Amino acid sequence: MKTKPVDKLLIIITISSFFCCFTQGSERAEEENRTADPWQVIQLDTKASLRGLHVFSESTIWASGTGGTIVHSTDSGKTWSLKVVPGAENLDFRDIHAINSQTIVAITSGTPACVYRSTDGGSNWQRVYENKDEKIFLDALSFFNKKNGIIMGDPIDGKIFLLTTSDGGVSWKPADNSPQTRPGEAGFAASGTNMITTSGSNIFIALGSALKGEVSETSRIAISRDAGKQWTMASVPILRDPSSGIFSVCFINQKCGVVVGGNYTLADAKTHNYAVSSDGGMTWTVPKGAKPPSGFRSCVIHAQHRGAPCAITVGPSGTDISFDLGHTWQRISETGFHSIQFSPDGSRGWASGSNGRIGLWQPPSNK
Repeated sequence: MKTKPVDKLLIIITISSFFCCFTQGSERAEEENRTADPWQVIQLDTKASLRGLHVFSESTIWASGTGGTIVHSTDSGKTWSLKVVPGAENLDFRDIHAINSQTIVAITSGTPACVYRSTDGGSNWQRVYENKDEKIFLDALSFFNKKNGIIMGDPIDGKIFLLTTSDGGVSWKPADNSPQTRPGEAGFAASGTNMITTSGSNIFIALGSALKGEVSETSRIAISRDAGKQWTMASVPILRDPSSGIFSVCFINQKCGVVVGGNYTLADAKTHNYAVSSDGGMTWTVPKGAKPPSGFRSCVIHAQHRGAPCAITVGPSGTDISFDLGHTWQRISETGFHSIQFSPDGSRGWASGSNGRIGLWQPPSNK
């Protein structure tokens, strides 16, 4: 969409929530990590706002953004290659995905909405899809595997716009089935994580927004368990209006999920900005008495922080971390970013933000 000190908790463990619980070791880890800013900021030679991010491996990182800009590193961030894709100088790459070390797919947001693909590690790019519909706006890109992928865009004619590929992004076609939406409802293309795919065939699409002047007490998530053949909708207690809703969704395991968002015009607002699920995303709640993230947040991910499982969320006003499945959050940085992602092996975390800002996650050492 065109636009995103800690209280100790006593966790009561029951059989039904067994898979959604952490040990007391996580609480101790939380106490130990109330230290310095974990981000090492790298300033790239660009003013581009970088919202697309894919950490392909411990050494290879891709980011994309405004002005047709795509940046990447293949040496764990020691050096960076920056490219403005010819013909895309006026386009905004909102999401990017590396299929392998040489094949990368990136999408642009507004009209024309385009899909670009490189097969030589980003040296050259080919426009493999273009849509000039004035209603088009692409939000997020995700792949189930090396061949099958999906692109989500804002609704057209009352349905979420979806494109699919079965050949690694060489060609794209409209999905056979797509969820219906309410008037004004749409996605927020803030970090490429308002849509995610999990476990081979699950799709989660987080929504927000509303018609001018309208406010809803809840936002929604579209869910498919069969790669988009059938869809259900889940209600989430996050306020929805033209600038508010869900901006990002992640799952810590098959049952436990976290969503973040809020109002992107109110960077420090701590209300209506998160919710959690313990049943695979079918129901969502705001934990009673828990601490929310410290402002509007555009991206949330599951990670490891010095050996302890956690959730980390970023936004323009800073970074928050949770060690209890997203129930209670601690602000750990004032540095703002749009997106965050860890490498598949969990060894390296990266973030991307405005004005060519890249962040390397470096957990503080024990004091």
